[in-house]
Amino acid sequence: MESRSVSARERPVITLRTARRLAVRAQGLDRVPKRADASAIHRTVQRIRWLQLDPTSAVAPSHLLVLWSRLGRYDVATLERAIWKEHRLFEHRAFIYPTADLPLYRHGMRTYLHRPTPWTARARTWVAANPALRRHVIDRLRRDGPLPTSAFEDRSVIGWHSSGWTHERNPSQMLEILSGTGRVLVAGRAKGQRLWDLAERVLPATALDTRAETGPLAANAAAEALRALGIATRDQIRDVVTYWMRRDLDATLAALVQAGRISEVEVRGEDGPLPGQWFIRVADLRTARAVDRRWRGRTTLLSPFDNLIRDRVRTQALFGMRVVLEIYTPEAKRRWGYFVMPVLRGDALVGRVDPRFDRARGVLEVRALHLEPGVRLDPAFRRDLTAALRDLARFLGGTLRTPLPAPR
Repeated sequence: MESRSVSARERPVITLRTARRLAVRAQGLDRVPKRADASAIHRTVQRIRWLQLDPTSAVAPSHLLVLWSRLGRYDVATLERAIWKEHRLFEHRAFIYPTADLPLYRHGMRTYLHRPTPWTARARTWVAANPALRRHVIDRLRRDGPLPTSAFEDRSVIGWHSSGWTHERNPSQMLEILSGTGRVLVAGRAKGQRLWDLAERVLPATALDTRAETGPLAANAAAEALRALGIATRDQIRDVVTYWMRRDLDATLAALVQAGRISEVEVRGEDGPLPGQWFIRVADLRTARAVDRRWRGRTTLLSPFDNLIRDRVRTQALFGMRVVLEIYTPEAKRRWGYFVMPVLRGDALVGRVDPRFDRARGVLEVRALHLEPGVRLDPAFRRDLTAALRDLARFLGGTLRTPLPAPR
């Protein structure tokens, strides 16, 4: 961080390199903890705020890779136990959240069917037209839950019409909507299928106690979002807070600045200030200089859905990499590969690996290695990248096919 006097018209300046390091540190990607145990898993999810679920498994499910990038090898059964047995984490709408954060999402659940969107109005009308199906789902879960989607009869009067895969999948759609409202939640999985149950049987009573909802939730949520981002623009914060908090976000941020919890800053690269209104927690601003002085960094690979890079505009602004997802691109038209994992080295995204894990043979194969402009695969980088890939292979229960392909 550059040292500058701050006036009413002048903001503290953070260099682009320091901003990258703040972002990497905030996401727990700068170093691996000594132990990858249950506490480390829980702390990591708390730190990064959620794990996004995605079914693509060319290597492994994304949420498992996100944790591996931060923890190294860990026991997946420990994560499963934290979700389904200990209930320290919970699944909701294709994300895994810390149960302690439920108050931040409860308001969104309550107002799920009252948002001012065409889809919400349609869903609200459809649910109202199908009380028998709704009662059937709730009653079956109360009596026999947890249950898979296939256990429910279609008692709809009006079908759910869609041009996609949800067309006429009426019990499934009712479960999804009831999940959005927080009435039902995923209670586990069996043979790849979600098992549903009533929320009060999935989460501990203490988590469901609304009396625990104290304090300024919107302000705390915005501050927590900024903590997980390290440094961020107003729009980047808006992208990660829940829907109901977005309307008054400007007022919330202004109140946090007034309270001395966050500060507006300027992020400056070689070509001048980055666009946007940037914020940082005051606690992180005070330690920004130490980030550079104590910086260590490491080499690892990131899921394309990793929290660090999920915001593609932010990723390009901070790291200069345009992350492209080519899963749905025809193979002949792909530039990078099917499930490309960006390579994080220190505070820079330096390349992309196109990996595939052959489960039958237990072999992790790198089909292509792409380096960013100006990056060389020198001996130190080759050693660190190979070590990261080998650790990933061991995490998957296999071995790494070597040597690595020549960079493209």
